[in-house]
Amino acid sequence: MGKSLDGINIVEFASHMGAAYATMLLAENGAHAIKIEPPGGSRERGTPHFHVLNRSKRALELDLDDRASQPRIADLIRWADIVVTGFTPARLKQLSLDAESIRRINPRAIALGMPPLGSRGPDADFDANDDLVAARGGITGSQWAHSGNPVALVFPAASYSAGVMAATAAVAAILARGANRAGDAVEVSILAGAFSLQTGAILRHEEMISLYQGPLDPLGPIPVYRLFEAADGKYLFAACGNATFWGKFAIAIDRPDLVGDPRFENAPWGMAPEHWQPLKDIIEPIIRTRPRDEWLGILREYDVPCAPVMTRHEFIDHPQTRALGMRTEIDDPALGRMIQMGLPVFLSDTPGEITGPAPKAGDDRAALQWLAEPKRDALPEIAPRIGDRPPLDGVTVLDFASYIAGSYGPMILAQLGAEVIKIESLEGDSFRHFGFGFLGWNQGKRGIAVNLATGEGREIIHGLADQADIVVENLRPGRMRKFGFDYESLAARNPRIIYMSINGFGNRGPEHNQPGFDPLLQARSGLMAAQGGHHGHPVYLTCAICDYGAAMLSAFGCVLALRARELTGRGQLCETSLLQSAMAFQAGEFAFYAGRPDMENGGAENRGRSALSRAYGCRDGEWLFISLTDDAQWNALLTILPGLPNTNWDAAAAEPNEGALAAALAEQFAKLDRGDALAALKKSAIPATRVNHLGELFDDPQVLANDLIAELSHSQWGRVKQTGMLTKFSATPGTIGRAAPMLGEHTDEILREYLGYSAEKIAALRAAGVVK
Repeated sequence: MGKSLDGINIVEFASHMGAAYATMLLAENGAHAIKIEPPGGSRERGTPHFHVLNRSKRALELDLDDRASQPRIADLIRWADIVVTGFTPARLKQLSLDAESIRRINPRAIALGMPPLGSRGPDADFDANDDLVAARGGITGSQWAHSGNPVALVFPAASYSAGVMAATAAVAAILARGANRAGDAVEVSILAGAFSLQTGAILRHEEMISLYQGPLDPLGPIPVYRLFEAADGKYLFAACGNATFWGKFAIAIDRPDLVGDPRFENAPWGMAPEHWQPLKDIIEPIIRTRPRDEWLGILREYDVPCAPVMTRHEFIDHPQTRALGMRTEIDDPALGRMIQMGLPVFLSDTPGEITGPAPKAGDDRAALQWLAEPKRDALPEIAPRIGDRPPLDGVTVLDFASYIAGSYGPMILAQLGAEVIKIESLEGDSFRHFGFGFLGWNQGKRGIAVNLATGEGREIIHGLADQADIVVENLRPGRMRKFGFDYESLAARNPRIIYMSINGFGNRGPEHNQPGFDPLLQARSGLMAAQGGHHGHPVYLTCAICDYGAAMLSAFGCVLALRARELTGRGQLCETSLLQSAMAFQAGEFAFYAGRPDMENGGAENRGRSALSRAYGCRDGEWLFISLTDDAQWNALLTILPGLPNTNWDAAAAEPNEGALAAALAEQFAKLDRGDALAALKKSAIPATRVNHLGELFDDPQVLANDLIAELSHSQWGRVKQTGMLTKFSATPGTIGRAAPMLGEHTDEILREYLGYSAEKIAALRAAGVVK
């Protein structure tokens, strides 16, 4: 059976995990990928991340700085359809791997650049690692903590995000290229990856009110959407995301009177913040009266969404994980027998495949064999695309989804140029009650409101589906079949339809029909336990990594299916889930083998991974993040901060994040204003950056220089600032055509354009309660 990227060759001149991950995702969907390593191999070899993010590739050792390597580099570029780089603009120029140099050698190549902080701006040539980008991109500054101080995540979230976004953009660029035209220069920075995980929070408007006020509890600020400790010291998460679940929860804990208590009116989300802690104080002692498993049984009996806090080790062996094929065993030539995650996206007609472990160091033979083969090109001869159109121009998407996991994927497709029609009931997407957050997951779409319980409403959907390219839905399993909008029914009418289904636990397995919310998968997947560490309580991540991850994976699956359709002429069923995204956005952490390092060592007040890779507060109340990597940087820091203990590099690098050196650094930085400290660090070439809170992103010159903020006009709210274009295409630039739609805002024009309905017919449908 063929794969979506059959016929595509990739050469990866990478420098970070995001680039490696993007290439891996492409390789496991049919592309031939060669990873270029320096003589002696990458310094990351031997780490779990390297041996997961480089599987299914072949390797070639090459000294990029040696002029004698230039002919071989040119041969690789001529061979490639996609050239992946993760260097800064200055380093790309130095290596002649910038887009213009690639284009001169191979005009059809896609130059996929992943600069850490973007290709423009005052810090474009700062080679920031994931920790520094997370600090600059608002992730570290927004994590909930009792202290209100920054908290560093214990996994490279921004890099995983950028990797999935870059893989999606690369496939979109291949689609735009077709068989008869030149390639494109595509950019997805790691900073854009950080933004992609926060689109519902990166919003600015004068009437915005924060949903979370007061102390931001790392167990969860909302009293009935949070972590609880049971009698046996084990934790569970209860996700009462609406009034119905709150009522069931109150009955389950034998306190139905709480629902009628005026203090807790409009729970869970609309409660007055001053009553949050009193309700926690009532519930917490109740949960401590029984063991965790007993509570899980009671809550499930009352249909309350809940989950145990598990470890990564426990989760990868769970029956539901196995049922989705997300546990796989690989014989790695360096690390031995490994347990890793499976494939995070299912395609029914052109499934992906893990074709092997990370390549063995120094074994160039397999890569050279590919280079010696005739160049593959499986694309049919099709008409060239118009050069100034976005890559998915002409693609129509029907978006039946809600919440973040369902809605954000079609928004990504809209940014790539697709026409996305958001289909809602007459009551609307339940996440509209999140106010401005809704704008961050539904940007660029048109909206139609239809009563699917009526025959006329179903006729409208069938008419749209007959013309659509993609359907996206995230309803509970079986709900779309109830209306006749399941894949089999729509494909019988339109065999070219691509159908993306997203849910909590997949569409098979012993727990596939459980309700799925982001924190439930955070809890199950080991993420909360890892962030909390071995000696503290689990931590609820502010960043909805499972929701956003599932959405990004859904967009990736859709473009893979579009590429497959160009090869086969057929659509297909595609699936992903929060379970898969929870693992895909911890890909390098889900690596188990003898000698695995400890990657579950966080804390509720975790400032970083060591004394020299950590956030520090400054005299003016602002925070910065440093991340030193060698002895030259350490010696330079001793010069800037003479009050530090004069120890050697090896000893300093081994210092923990809360030890004596961290205390000395904290004391020294507390004597300086952040601007002065950063200027001195930059002058001495010490890697450091500001820790941004979300509100500061709108004025950060690096963010603005890379167009990561857009100002859009909303029908109700007027001018709103939010995330801009997260993927950049030089030849086929995408645009953000509009802000998120009001409920049914475009119903009339969609019915006219797609179905040819007259004004009189539309008025009659509205009067009959069919449309809104």
